[in-house]
Amino acid sequence: MSNNRLYDALIHWHINSHPSYLAENHPNQSSDTQLHLLINKLLIPIELEFGLVSISYGFTSYPLMRWIQKYYPGNTAPKIDQHAAMEINTHENRICKRDGAACDFIVEGYESNMGEIANFICTNLKFDRLYFYGKSKPIHISIGPNNTRYALIRKTRDDGVRVNTKSAKGDAARTLFDNL
Repeated sequence: MSNNRLYDALIHWHINSHPSYLAENHPNQSSDTQLHLLINKLLIPIELEFGLVSISYGFTSYPLMRWIQKYYPGNTAPKIDQHAAMEINTHENRICKRDGAACDFIVEGYESNMGEIANFICTNLKFDRLYFYGKSKPIHISIGPNNTRYALIRKTRDDGVRVNTKSAKGDAARTLFDNL
């Protein structure tokens, strides 16, 4: 496990996902602090337990967020999803109203069993939000000062729209993934 490898993956995730975005993706100092907390409190413990974490959606600076909103606006919620961490917009307002930082990830070797990873997180780690999209999909995880341990299962309908199904908070989140 390498803190530097995970940090680079959080910052440069867009190079593979959005290769036509050519600008930099640099965090401010407050975001940088939150990204290191995300790595140390969540990603490294997951790697120690299961193996290599691969970031599919990481830190999103204001310029990158604007670019994604312009060209790929579906299924993003920058005001609440914590991918922008502590970044501000051109009006000096925070992009995300929640403190902390987030990423979406998959664990190599568990590509079709991410429910086991979600169960481990809910049982053993302090996190703010966990969004579960399916056993074969990346998990969205965030860290924040409140660490509400809110977990939400979302399904994709036949028309491609994501809908919320079951959710739980705190200790109740521990049982949400028992039967997946």
